[in-house]
Amino acid sequence: MQAWSKVSRMTAPNIKKMQDELLARMLKEFSEKHPYRSLFSSKNIDPGLIKGTDDLKKLPFTNKQDMVPSDADPLKPKQFVLEQSPEDNKTQKKRGFGLFAKKESKPSPGEYKLIQLYYTAGRTEEPVPLVFTRYDLDNLKEVAVRAFDILELERDHTVLNALSFAPNVSFWQMFYSTINVGSTALHSGGGRVLGMEKIILALNNMKAPVLVAYPGYALAILQACKHFGQDLPALERILIGMDYAPMIYVERIQKLMQQVNAAGNRVQRLYFVSEAKSGWAECEPGFGYHTNPDHVFIEIVDPKTGVPLGEGEPGEVVVTNLDSRGTALLRFRTGDITTEGLTTEPCPNCRRTVPRILGNIERKDLYLELRDKEALVELNGNVLRQYLVSREDILTCYSEIICSEGCDLLKVVVKGSSGVNEESLKNDLELDLKNTFKVPVEVDTCSFEAAAKKTGLENRISAQQIFDLRD
Repeated sequence: MQAWSKVSRMTAPNIKKMQDELLARMLKEFSEKHPYRSLFSSKNIDPGLIKGTDDLKKLPFTNKQDMVPSDADPLKPKQFVLEQSPEDNKTQKKRGFGLFAKKESKPSPGEYKLIQLYYTAGRTEEPVPLVFTRYDLDNLKEVAVRAFDILELERDHTVLNALSFAPNVSFWQMFYSTINVGSTALHSGGGRVLGMEKIILALNNMKAPVLVAYPGYALAILQACKHFGQDLPALERILIGMDYAPMIYVERIQKLMQQVNAAGNRVQRLYFVSEAKSGWAECEPGFGYHTNPDHVFIEIVDPKTGVPLGEGEPGEVVVTNLDSRGTALLRFRTGDITTEGLTTEPCPNCRRTVPRILGNIERKDLYLELRDKEALVELNGNVLRQYLVSREDILTCYSEIICSEGCDLLKVVVKGSSGVNEESLKNDLELDLKNTFKVPVEVDTCSFEAAAKKTGLENRISAQQIFDLRD
C-alpha cells in the first residue's frame, strides 16, 4: 500500500490509473498462484484481456456460497487462497553481516506464507476462514491507522474497545489502530468476555473518552446507564460498526449520551467487510465510508441482475482485492446494499479524494417476502429495525417471522422502557406496525434478560434482531 498522505489526496483519474495497474498485478497473481486459474480455463477467460477495472464486468462474481465449507468439500475456502511456492515454506535466516544486507526489491519468499486465520461473522452463512499472511497483516495495520486518521483520533485518546473478541477483522483492526498509534486502550472483548457491568465501570475508572461497539451494544450500554442512573461524564464519542448502523442509530445514541451526562455526543460509523480484509471509516456521519483504493476496488451492482451501476445509484457492494496475499477474491458480492451508491467526488467535509460509499448499508438477506392470504407482501427488515430503534418507549426487542394458519406473521417481542405501560405499548405498537408495513403483526412482551439471551447481546459478535423461523 502507498503513503496515505498521497493516496488520500489523489485525483480521481490518478486513482483510476493506480487501480488499473494494481489490478493487472493482482490478475498476474491470480493466473499464476490462485485456483482461479481453473475458473479462467473453464470459462475461456484470458486474464490478459482485462486491461483495467472497467473490464472487470467480463469476469463472473464470487459469492459467499462459493466459499462456505461443506461435508462434501470441507476445504472449499482453500480454493480462494494464493498458493505457496516451495521456497515460501522455507525459513529464510540471515546471519552475521547478512542482517545488514540491502533489502531485495522482489517479493519476500515469506510474503505468501500463511500465518493467521480470521473468520467472517457468519450472519447469513457458516463462518468462512480467511487466510492472512504477514503481508496482509501489515496492510491491516496500515488500514487501521488510516481509519484513526479519518476519525480524527489521536494518541492521547483513551479507547475502550467493546467489540466482541473474535477472530474477525473488526476487533483486530481496532486493536491494531490503538497499538500502532500508541493510544491507551482496553480491548475488553465485549459482553462475551468482560460483560456490560464491568465495561461501564471501566469507562468511568479509565475516564475513557472513546467507546467502540456495535450499534446495538452501544445503545444497550447507554440505556442501562440511563435506567440505573449511572452517568458517563468522561465519554466524548462513540464509534459504531460491525452491524447495521443507519443514521437513526446515530441520532438515538447522541440523544442517550446527553441523557447520561456524557462530555460530548459525537458518533461516527465504520463499515467492516471481512472479505475486503478491512473496514472503512466516516469522517462524520452522512459523508460516506472512505475506502482504500490502493487495497480494494469497489463496484456497485444491481442486486438482482448484477449489472454495474453508475455513481450515486443504490446497489450491492462488490469488492475485488487489489493488494492481497492469502485469501484473495475477484468480484465478491457482499450482500450489503448501499442506499446512496458510490462517489469519487472529494469529501465536502474533510476534502479527502478517495472513493466513498454513501448512505446506509442494508443487508440484502433482510429483504423479505411474507405470504398473506391473497398475495406476497414485501418487508424490508432493515427498515423495520430502524423503526423499532427510533421508538424511545422500547428498551429492547427482537422480531420473528413465523408461519401461522397458512400465512406468514411478523411477531415483535419488546421490553418497554422504564415507566412505560407495556399493555398500552403492545396495543399501540401492533396497530402502528400493521399500518406502516402492511403485514400481519402480533406483538408480545418479555423481560430484558429474555430479549438479551434471545438476541445474543452478550455472547454474539453482533446481536441478531430478526429471526426467520419459516421452513
